Amino acid sequence: MSAPYRITRPSARFSAQAAGAESGNLKGYLDRLMKLVPSEVIGLYLVGSGFIPANQSLVLAIWAVVCLVGVIVVRAYGTADPANQKSPDWIHVGISSVAFVIWVYSIGGPFAAYGIAVPYIGSLLVLAWTFFVPIFYHGAPD
Repeated sequence: MSAPYRITRPSARFSAQAAGAESGNLKGYLDRLMKLVPSEVIGLYLVGSGFIPANQSLVLAIWAVVCLVGVIVVRAYGTADPANQKSPDWIHVGISSVAFVIWVYSIGGPFAAYGIAVPYIGSLLVLAWTFFVPIFYHGAPD
């Protein structure tokens, strides 16, 4: 399966009405939502951070950076489509990277370890980012 995370805009061959229906429906929104949230690396981060002792702030920060690199690598690979000569969708990679940082912030992680986390702000950021970004981002132009 090539480019499992790639979000494709409706093809120009569809009429404007069909394209609007396809990109604006709930299924399209949920598909974009699922592809933009890096749940596999969030899970990796949660399991790995569970092994780190509470007094190891630096190790927790390094683990968060390692997982952020994982988001970038997985999303770049998962949005590239070499069979169709399409490079990674770097906007998608950026959106997923920001989503990961927001999730880590909302969980606490190194932000809490260094005393810069505000829990209600993290929760509001998660809600806003995961709700609004799939409404506005419809994939890389082809």
